[in-house]
Amino acid sequence: MSTEVVMPQMGESIAEGTITKWHKKAGDAVERDEPLFEITTDKVDTEVPSPVSGTLTEILVQQDETVAVGTVVGVVLSSDEASRAPTKAAPPPEAATDNSPDQEAKPSAGHFKSAHETTLFERKPLSAASPKLDGDTTAPTPAPVDGARSTVVSPVVAALAAKHALPMDELTAIPGSGRGGRVTKKDVLAYVEARPQAPRSAPAGAPATTSLPSTPSALVYRPEPEDELVPMSAVGKQIAEQLMWSRQISAPVTSFSECDMHRVERLRAEQGAEFESETGIPLTFMPFVARACVRALKEFPIFGASVVGDQIAMKKRVHLGIATSIEGGLIAPVIKHADEMNFTGLARAIQSLTDKARAGALSPEDVQGATFTITDPGMFGGLTGTPMIAQPQVAILGLGAVSKKPVVIDDAIAIRPVMVLALTFDHRIIDGPTGFQFLERIRIQLEQADPPMG
Repeated sequence: MSTEVVMPQMGESIAEGTITKWHKKAGDAVERDEPLFEITTDKVDTEVPSPVSGTLTEILVQQDETVAVGTVVGVVLSSDEASRAPTKAAPPPEAATDNSPDQEAKPSAGHFKSAHETTLFERKPLSAASPKLDGDTTAPTPAPVDGARSTVVSPVVAALAAKHALPMDELTAIPGSGRGGRVTKKDVLAYVEARPQAPRSAPAGAPATTSLPSTPSALVYRPEPEDELVPMSAVGKQIAEQLMWSRQISAPVTSFSECDMHRVERLRAEQGAEFESETGIPLTFMPFVARACVRALKEFPIFGASVVGDQIAMKKRVHLGIATSIEGGLIAPVIKHADEMNFTGLARAIQSLTDKARAGALSPEDVQGATFTITDPGMFGGLTGTPMIAQPQVAILGLGAVSKKPVVIDDAIAIRPVMVLALTFDHRIIDGPTGFQFLERIRIQLEQADPPMG
């Protein structure tokens, strides 16, 4: 009996995945739950196990190919049938993208180490359709949809849209052939191919977007014979595409503030041992910063919003991303419902997610849905930095190194531990004064920090 292996649903809103490596080749024997291939979505890789024991008879999706969730990527012939007639060819990958419920293949079972997504939030119908394409009445021109819909864009689709200078509102209006009407890579390519090459006006309310010119040949490095060319990893390429996409669609501005961390350091010295004894985790700076951010976000909810065309999606919950250093880069696992946690709850969540990230054991839910992110270049000794916004968020806080400096206290000079805070925010929806007010709230919360033990 043959079993179709499909691109799994790595998270509730992930629509596509890229195969980065096959651990087996056609004709190889495989055991149930043995890693069969690896996939990547944004910043993390996931091993997908074989659903049955048997022989891998067909590989339908090759390494570095991106396909929709539910697409058949291979066929395994179970052990008791391996010596019989060869298995029937599996349907082409396109069949798995049909929207009808009976065509949706179920994900293969198994443990996923981690995954990530890019999500656009629920939006109202566009006020007007895009202009009709001259000379082609069959082009998949975006049109208003009946009622609000949940629009999900994978990192691959987002990067492809950025490459072809598709504004966000135009991208999300493309009729999707994926599950639940989601826009797939195939939909974007078909739309781009059908539209005229000449520039045209953007849909009503869409942000202005200009195609980036090709790199001048004089600026392209020509490798020397002794150079070693090392290909970028699939994860690295997706991170690069995400950052370029973020730069293209947002208007980032960074503000800075110096924060006196004397009180936080004193609380750590006075209550650190007791806190660790009661909770089993060390008392670090990060829970203090997380609590300060949550309180500021409650007062300034715009910093946890997202931009959708000419609308702003205001969110009711705070899901806090905490950038964590792992082998090969950074990842930002998410504390869900951080606004409902006390200090100890935040500290436990930070420690748990950090341990899981460094062990490569994050679940898909652990890296999805952040509304605001904290990153800590100071842990590497950096004085400060200008962090880049992780779309579809609109702000990110960077923490510099805590270093002793002379400061003026009541007209006297004192030596205090000082940390530089760097807040990058999207100037499309947040003005300068609001940005500085939000950063000031965080600074005050840290300089007047409540004790962790009550």
